[in-house]
Amino acid sequence: MPIRIATFNLENLYARFDFAGKVNREDRVVGSYAITEKPAYESIRMSFEAVASDDVRQSTALAIADTGADVICLQEVDSQQALDLFYDHYLYPVLRQKFGQASKTWSDAERRARDAAYFYDQRHVISGNDTRGIDVGVMANRAVTLRSNAELTYAFLVNAPLDWAALDARGIKRTDRVLRRDCVAAEADVDGVPLTIFNCHFKSMSSVTRGGDGRAETQPLRLAEVWAVRKLIEQRFAGQARDANWVLCGDFNDFPEVDGVKTRHSALGPLLDDGFAINVMERRLPLDRWTHYYPEGDAHVQLDYILLSPRLAAANPDVVPDVLRKGMPYRVPRLEGAPRYPRIGWARPKASDHCPVVIALEVPR
Repeated sequence: MPIRIATFNLENLYARFDFAGKVNREDRVVGSYAITEKPAYESIRMSFEAVASDDVRQSTALAIADTGADVICLQEVDSQQALDLFYDHYLYPVLRQKFGQASKTWSDAERRARDAAYFYDQRHVISGNDTRGIDVGVMANRAVTLRSNAELTYAFLVNAPLDWAALDARGIKRTDRVLRRDCVAAEADVDGVPLTIFNCHFKSMSSVTRGGDGRAETQPLRLAEVWAVRKLIEQRFAGQARDANWVLCGDFNDFPEVDGVKTRHSALGPLLDDGFAINVMERRLPLDRWTHYYPEGDAHVQLDYILLSPRLAAANPDVVPDVLRKGMPYRVPRLEGAPRYPRIGWARPKASDHCPVVIALEVPR
């Protein structure tokens, strides 16, 4: 029986009000109103964000429910509390209704036997290295065992072909942690066959210097993360990674192409160039591989990945991942006339700035 695996960047799933109060007087605007007093601004802004987040998270829940995933890898989760609150107040009600609709004609015994497949009783968030506290998490409808790799340092990559001069210029020491967030390994059982699912969130492409090329400037850091993940997988399977059952998911914050045209400064080469991992998104048409839209450059790019081991890809030669875009705001081109969730707006509310990606896989014995 196939297992459905999804990845989704939830875009700042916080259980805290992340407001530092460092806002200039002329920038204290909520909606179309300017609030001159700082305490009043903070109070009104907090209320505004709380109301706005309700619309966002209803759409986020609908997007997750539509994946129908057995295991879903999440990025940008604030904490275990944030994930549990989101599940209890937003996602669980959607799943409960879906279960109720599906089970109308089932017997009580069938309901008891099949209800676990509809809900995510397994929910895990592991604190990683991000200074803002955005972590990776996993939800599953079956038992999974998680292992963090957040403590890996650059010493783990001593023999990797990195741009060490660029890293030294950034003040990187060999004792520094290499993963900007984490690469969590989740071990699952699929009909008696073990499957390892890695969940990553790589360094963003935010520019380091004012007006600089953020993608090029941060490429050495992402490349180090990519090599760390490759070496982790090679180590996990004792040098037999190509013949093992594993999936690599996450928000990689990078792309080797745009609409089928190769790009410069991609850090994903160590995973993709020699066939170490298979990007099954390439089974879709070039203009339909995107999971994120950059309005600044009017670019549709794939930031969200489900990479398969060569063995797993060969066992699923005709399987194509789904990209769910009903939570995208109306400002995103190429979706004119496409269906959206209720209350999706022009720029906001939206389910996330990323699309969920999901795939159904047979795991070979």
